[in-house]
Amino acid sequence: MTSHFAVMVLFAFFLATVFATIAKDTAGEQVRLGLTLLAGFVGAGLALGWVMRVFPL
Repeated sequence: MTSHFAVMVLFAFFLATVFATIAKDTAGEQVRLGLTLLAGFVGAGLALGWVMRVFPL
């Protein structure tokens, strides 16, 4: 069984890969931006998940 966290990280990885490839020209810049975006997406997902757990709708 796949967890929601694993699916979120996988989606964030692919999204960061596409955005970094489109935004930057050199491979080094693409890797740096991709890792930054991946960390931001996963961090934002965890933060929003924590907020939604504390304050459910």
